[in-house]
Amino acid sequence: MKKAVIIVSVFLIVGGGFGNYLRYIEQTPDRPANFDNIPFELDGFVGAEERFAEDSYDILKADTTTLRHYVDSLDYQYWLFIAYFSSQKYGSQIHSPKHCLPGGGWKIISLEPYELKLENAPVKNINRLLIAERDRKQLMLYWFETRGGTIRNEFALKGDLVVNSLLLHPTDAAIVRLTLPLAPGEDFDAATERAVAFFNAFRGAIDKALPF
Repeated sequence: MKKAVIIVSVFLIVGGGFGNYLRYIEQTPDRPANFDNIPFELDGFVGAEERFAEDSYDILKADTTTLRHYVDSLDYQYWLFIAYFSSQKYGSQIHSPKHCLPGGGWKIISLEPYELKLENAPVKNINRLLIAERDRKQLMLYWFETRGGTIRNEFALKGDLVVNSLLLHPTDAAIVRLTLPLAPGEDFDAATERAVAFFNAFRGAIDKALPF
C-alpha cells in the first residue's frame, strides 16, 4: 500500500509539473494574421470594413478580426467575419456561434455538417446553419482553422489545442464565418451555392491572410 501511494504521488507531481510547464511555455507564431491580404473588390464582389459593437470585441478577446460586408452584381449580401487568436491558452478560447447566436437573439433552425467543395482545393468539412430572428432568416457557414487544418467540431478544436500544446506547437487558431441574409422565399440550397461561389473567389486570399 505504501509503495502504491508513493507511485501515485510521483505521477501526480510529475503530471502537475508537466501541466504547469505546458501552461506557461508557449511557442510564438512566426507571423500574425494579416487581413489586408483580403481584397475589398474581387470577381464582382465589392465590400467594406464594418464593426460590431465595441463590447463584443471585449468579450471575444481575439488578437485581430475583420468584418466585411460584400455585395455582388445582383445586390446579394455577404457578411464575412474572421477572428484570429494567437493563443488559446489564456482565457481567449474561441467562442462558438452555437453559443453566441442564441445570446444575440437568433434562433438556430438547423445545424448540419456540410462538405465545402472548392475548386482545386481539398474538401472542407464545415458547419451549415439556418438561423432566424423574428421574420429574418440567414444562412451561415463557419469552421475553425488551426495548425492542424480545418476543424468543424468545437470538441475537436479542444483536442487540437491539447495536441499542439503537447507537441509544443503554437496554439493559434481562427474562426471563419460567412453569413448570407435570405430573401423572402429564397431557396436555402441556392443561397449555399452563392456562398460556395464567394469562397471560391476568396479562398486564396483568406489562406494568405492566416498564418497556418
